[in-house]
Amino acid sequence: MSSPYTTFGLPPDGVAWAALAAACALVPLLHTRTRQALGMLVPQRVSVSALVVCATLLSAGYVAYYLRGGPRIIDATSYYLQARAIAHGYFAFPVLSPSGAFRGRFLLGNSPHSLSVIFPPGYAALLALGFLVHAPLAIGPLLAGAVVAVTYALAKELTEREDIAIVAAALSVLCAALRYHTADTMSHGLCALLLCTAAWLAVRAQRWDALLCGLALGWLFATRPVSGGVGVLLALALLPRSGRSWLLLTLGLVPGSVLLLLYQHAATGSYWQSTQLSYYALADGPENCFRYGFGRGIGCFYEHGEYVRARLPNGYGPREAAAVTGRRLAVHCIDIANAAPLALLVPLGAWLARSARGVPAIFLGCLGLICAYAPFYFDASYPGGGARLFADVLPLEHVLLAIAIVRLRLPIVALPLSLLGFALHGSFSHRALAEREGGQPMFDAQQLARAGVSSGLVFVDTDHGFNLGHDPGQFDATQHLLVARYQHDAHDWLLWNRLGRPASYHYVYSAAPHGAAVTLVPFTPPESGRFEAEAEWPPLAVHGGWVQPDFFPCASGGRGLRVHPVGSAAGASLDLELAASDGAPHALRIGWVRTAGPETVLHLSGRNLAASVRVPGGEADCVQANLGAVMLAPTPQQVRLETSRPGLFDYLEVQP
Repeated sequence: MSSPYTTFGLPPDGVAWAALAAACALVPLLHTRTRQALGMLVPQRVSVSALVVCATLLSAGYVAYYLRGGPRIIDATSYYLQARAIAHGYFAFPVLSPSGAFRGRFLLGNSPHSLSVIFPPGYAALLALGFLVHAPLAIGPLLAGAVVAVTYALAKELTEREDIAIVAAALSVLCAALRYHTADTMSHGLCALLLCTAAWLAVRAQRWDALLCGLALGWLFATRPVSGGVGVLLALALLPRSGRSWLLLTLGLVPGSVLLLLYQHAATGSYWQSTQLSYYALADGPENCFRYGFGRGIGCFYEHGEYVRARLPNGYGPREAAAVTGRRLAVHCIDIANAAPLALLVPLGAWLARSARGVPAIFLGCLGLICAYAPFYFDASYPGGGARLFADVLPLEHVLLAIAIVRLRLPIVALPLSLLGFALHGSFSHRALAEREGGQPMFDAQQLARAGVSSGLVFVDTDHGFNLGHDPGQFDATQHLLVARYQHDAHDWLLWNRLGRPASYHYVYSAAPHGAAVTLVPFTPPESGRFEAEAEWPPLAVHGGWVQPDFFPCASGGRGLRVHPVGSAAGASLDLELAASDGAPHALRIGWVRTAGPETVLHLSGRNLAASVRVPGGEADCVQANLGAVMLAPTPQQVRLETSRPGLFDYLEVQP
């Protein structure tokens, strides 16, 4: 299957054809005499305002045309849920028990019944304002217009030339990667705006600009800490070297830094503990697989398993870092101006204006961000989003590119080439984004409204669907929609029963090559005592090893949690929730997939609960073992399962 980044051909959709037509129309419009005539007729403010409005409308159109009306990738839907929670006043939002009906990918529990999205809060705090005015998807297009305006301002401040500033703003409008990042609910559009704003304020350096620069960089630090660190170094290079400027910059950093620390405390219980490191310690492995740096053991087997096995068999060192940076740069060259050859003009623009104050620092800032992400092992590039780790410096690169284009008298070539690059090449990646995973958001509340469903319990099958549908803090299913995960086990019945047995539905999203089929089916969860292990991922806690969802043919539903003890530990353990339908004694059975070798000792413990069983050794196979009679409360309680050897935890079943 060919990659959209290596595909060239006739425009694949109407937007690409429109870009081709615009490229042809720009050639006569950019002729020197035409530009001079237009410059006399159209005031400067009108030109800039028109570009700002154009970027805003194009990003809004991207939401409708390519995103099909909502967030599409898992990161974007996670930011969406995070922002909705913050709009309700939650850094860690409460969930009902059993919490396994709500826990899932990119969600971290500081306690059994509260969850936080693992991303830093800076972007979600802004997106929350969109939820408060009932228009979250309007935030991105507004950011798009602001990015154009600040790109123009930075170019004008650096070069004192109107023509360069207008070309830089035009490049920002035409940049398809920025159109995506200011349409989907991803943080990079805000990061690009904050970094460019900080650079402009630092170069301008009026009375309170150092403080405003610090506020922008603090917000950037609370959004993407690595980009924030690069931004601080860039500001220090651009600001006047005075104690007052540095003091104001430092003071400005405080609000954003405090926001990040408060969020980390709510999510992890510690001000200094990274939410992402805490999540991967529970949800993936090997231990410390998700870390910033170099060495063996870097690379998480569940989240990025295929990538790690193919590219990092010996760990992550300088050679691997050079390779991953090269792959990102190859994609980023397309992102800058839709046509990779134009990216070569960025360093040339820095060289041509090397004597201008601030230009060398801007160029070094772009290189600094590229180097700052080299210690992160995963490419993190995808169709539409491009090399997203480098997207934060796109406005700075547009300024440098505009310098080269104007100095070399290339507007009549470069701007049409940018549109041509999108029409004949770059558009294929955005078309791939539009068509991926069924070609539409995995949850649409409007479909429920059209079906006359305004309240009740709705079970969804996907992480995307849960993130888009769940409204944190809503617990009354008779008055509101409560979206939970369909776990195919006791979690479903326990939640439905606890809510008072409301009307309930199964929201079925079936992706297909030519589009998704969505059906809403009335559904009453059957009473069950089986707690599937994979429904408890990520676990409440892990000790002495790590776990990951895995597949085995004879396991219940073909799935379970693979438990990996590490080091010299005698075994590993994980914490989960368990409940019964009443407070009477119940026989308890465990499903386990043993690995080939000697016997495995399993021990289950909790409040007033202790049970053990020995699983005989042998070939890898599914076994069932009785843990004896136990007393369980109807309310789910936290229990710990310990294993002496590796294996796949299949289920725990409370017998009738």
